[in-house]
Amino acid sequence: MKSEKIIFAVFAVLILLVPLYIILNSEDVLENGHRHKIRLRGYDPFDPFRGKYLRLRIEDRLPFTDDLKEGEPVYVLLEKDSLGFSHFSTAVKERPKHTDYIEAQLIFIYETTVQVKIDNLNKYFINEDKAKKAEEVMAEYTRNRPDELYLAIRVLNGETRIEDIFVREKPFLEYLECCYNDLIKEELESVERNIDGIIDER
Repeated sequence: MKSEKIIFAVFAVLILLVPLYIILNSEDVLENGHRHKIRLRGYDPFDPFRGKYLRLRIEDRLPFTDDLKEGEPVYVLLEKDSLGFSHFSTAVKERPKHTDYIEAQLIFIYETTVQVKIDNLNKYFINEDKAKKAEEVMAEYTRNRPDELYLAIRVLNGETRIEDIFVREKPFLEYLECCYNDLIKEELESVERNIDGIIDER
């Protein structure tokens, strides 16, 4: 009976320690990781049945250099361009010595590229009452203003976490609060100009 209590106590402590470790590890990556700005390719609309988040689309097909196999772990290297944006440059088999890489899983091998799965970068959680505004902003900026929208991530020793989505250098939720109405006004004015242009041509 005593041994069963000890086993139960150890099990209970482990249950508490695992989420604590995850939280502390995430905070360490966010506080000490290198910051990278990633261009978003798009998003999937908010789906209340799938959870309160937008599913983000990032570049997941990239060149590779080693003899890789589907399903095995790989390391994705990051490189920055002259504008300060980072991109996933190469998938490699061996862990790099520098810190700007992300652990990933190889999903599929094409002729010259591979498709990888990177955890922690495809979901942006948001309150349901802000979901519609978020979708409208994402649709406008991914379609018409992609240079003013990016995903900021932190990378540390293969681990990565989302810092935030930035719109015109404002954090996403802050932008929804301060600038959403201005965006709608701009869109209405653009529609009115287009209508006036069509009428003038006639």
